Amino acid sequence: MLTAVHRRMTFSVRRRAAVVTLGVGVCFMATPAPARAADPVLEWNDVARQLSVVPALAPVQQIRAMAIVHVAVHDAVAAVTGVYEQHRSTSAAPPGASAEAAAIGAAYGALKGLFGDSAFLAAAYTGSLAAHAISPADPGLAFGGSVAEGILALRQHDGAAVAAYPYIPPDAGTPGVWTPMSAAASAQALLPGWGNVTPWVLRSGSQFRPDPPPALDGERYARDYNEVAQIGALVSATRTDEQTQIALFWRASPTALWNPLLRHALQSQALGLADTARTAALFYLAAADASVACWEAKYFYNFWRPQPAIVNGDVDGNDATAGDAAWRPLLPTPAHPDYVSGHAVNSAAMATVLADIFGDAPGFAIQATSPQNIGFVRSWQTFSEGAEEVVNARVYSGIHFRTADDAGVRQGRQVARFVLTHALRPIRGR
Repeated sequence: MLTAVHRRMTFSVRRRAAVVTLGVGVCFMATPAPARAADPVLEWNDVARQLSVVPALAPVQQIRAMAIVHVAVHDAVAAVTGVYEQHRSTSAAPPGASAEAAAIGAAYGALKGLFGDSAFLAAAYTGSLAAHAISPADPGLAFGGSVAEGILALRQHDGAAVAAYPYIPPDAGTPGVWTPMSAAASAQALLPGWGNVTPWVLRSGSQFRPDPPPALDGERYARDYNEVAQIGALVSATRTDEQTQIALFWRASPTALWNPLLRHALQSQALGLADTARTAALFYLAAADASVACWEAKYFYNFWRPQPAIVNGDVDGNDATAGDAAWRPLLPTPAHPDYVSGHAVNSAAMATVLADIFGDAPGFAIQATSPQNIGFVRSWQTFSEGAEEVVNARVYSGIHFRTADDAGVRQGRQVARFVLTHALRPIRGR
């Protein structure tokens, strides 16, 4: 009987017999992870995660960095193996280049281009070569580095570098219009230009723009409003301890939470190098384009967050919403519009890729531990359950209306399905 992975993927390398069964808790390491000679893609995935998941980078910036690394790795490996299409066509791999060396060279080159050289990165590179018994003269290393240079050049002018700028929303001060809550309002909007970043696979950031948020005077808005006003309040009489923990769990970034699930899925199936590289690249391509699509919608609609909405509930024109000037959410209100939820979009995109490749119910335990909740573990039977939990989590947090989360999940799935259909396809006849 074929597994879900066999049904969905073309294998370029004979599957290894061992199945790795590791936990997927999210942790942060001070030194490079011990190299495993079996898989340079996962080895460098962890190095990239350590460099990318830092407070200085917003979640969408973390995802972009991970996408650059993994697309470079995929393209370098694909040039050697010839099994999958590349994102950016390259010259043929040189004679004698090994796929493992190409992967290492691409990952190292991409990370050095993104974050600069460092003792941490140099140690990771030296350790990786030793773990895989790769000579520094292997032509795959230089080739992988050149592939990384091409991907970095491709994304150099994608708009990410100019996505942060002073922003005053149109019609600021009008009920329903999002406005930064800081006194220095024009400097506080988070990356208002990210929706203009060039997508990797989508035709445009607006390709899957959702329908508008609910009208302020409608029943749906009143339902969303009253739900989050009760269960998302800093002091709530209806939110349970478990719901509070769920809210805090999902405070971590999508990369911090979903990257361990990607790793666990790959390790559980013991895929070959080309398939591992492709899966990781698709995972982050979908998330990166979902980020662009989400931010395009956010700043197109500029819909206000629950905190300013509830504080100003008496002026929204809806008799079913009662204002509360003292209302505060469980978690701090982020500095970007409500509609749609970024975490919901990214989580749904990531979950959709995992479900497509491994099956929504993959046959192994799906568990994650958040760095925000020591000892608090979330377990699901399907990847979709994880994405759906984000919907509730952001309401429990008091930072999103439910409709923003629901629409975000739909948008994330749409983006991921488009990416899965159009990117890194198997080469016919292989």
